[in-house]
Amino acid sequence: MSAEILLVRAFAAGHPEEVARFIERLPPEYAAEVLGALELESAAQVLSRTVPLAAAAAVSRLEAKPGGELLEACHPTLAADILFRMDRATRARLLEAVSPTLAEDLKRMTEFGPRRAGGRLDPRAPALPETLSVAEVFERLRAHPAGVMHYVYAIDAERRLTGVVNMRELMLARPEAPLGTIVTREPELLYAQDPLEVIARHAGWKRNHALPVIDRDRRFLGALRYSTFRAIETELGQAAAGPSADQTASALAELCALGASAMTRFIGATFALEAPEPDRAEPPPPSIRRSVLPGGMP
Repeated sequence: MSAEILLVRAFAAGHPEEVARFIERLPPEYAAEVLGALELESAAQVLSRTVPLAAAAAVSRLEAKPGGELLEACHPTLAADILFRMDRATRARLLEAVSPTLAEDLKRMTEFGPRRAGGRLDPRAPALPETLSVAEVFERLRAHPAGVMHYVYAIDAERRLTGVVNMRELMLARPEAPLGTIVTREPELLYAQDPLEVIARHAGWKRNHALPVIDRDRRFLGALRYSTFRAIETELGQAAAGPSADQTASALAELCALGASAMTRFIGATFALEAPEPDRAEPPPPSIRRSVLPGGMP
């Protein structure tokens, strides 16, 4: 691995926002090349700061295996947001490359879309059988810590939500106590079909750090975090106020992935992100295109 690539990776790890702005200015195939050169964690951080349609266009140009690995590294809500903006064939190709459990979650989330609670939830929120003891619950949480934050949700044999307990109450409970005996029944919740406006108006945010999301049969799907609620509030506020200059720029990027590259070396962008020059001609055929990465071969 060249010293230049190592430098690029180091820069991307420390400055994902700048790298996101850079790849938004590249054609999707070049943006995919940049993402493929980064460490998975850094690439996921860059995608989280990239205009969603530009992110989707870049990820769709990756081969199935690296594309699937990148989606695995992303937060599930981000991965679903990216997949939602792809055509069905590309989405199916990438979903085949992720783990079966994540693929099932992402398929369901993309069905609801980003303007419904089912498309914005975190499917990793812990939901465990109410028959488990408190000691067994902690064993499960230690084995699968991803998604563990403020609450543990209790479910029955059909995965229907039966209650919720916060982490403090769980830690104070007797180790042998069944989970179902310490949960709060009939918790405040959201339905997967609830639109953003319903999410933003839900009174439960005054008392909870997250709200469980269920389907019409009360099966637990995941939890919607308070940070997501605040992001939705911002989205709705911006929509009501009308487009700002920044929003207009983002919308243009969503529509046309913002101008083709005038920079042919990504290493230059790690020091100064220059505005792209106007396109003067159609891009060269693939056989004579040059890499946007340092040291890339024609």
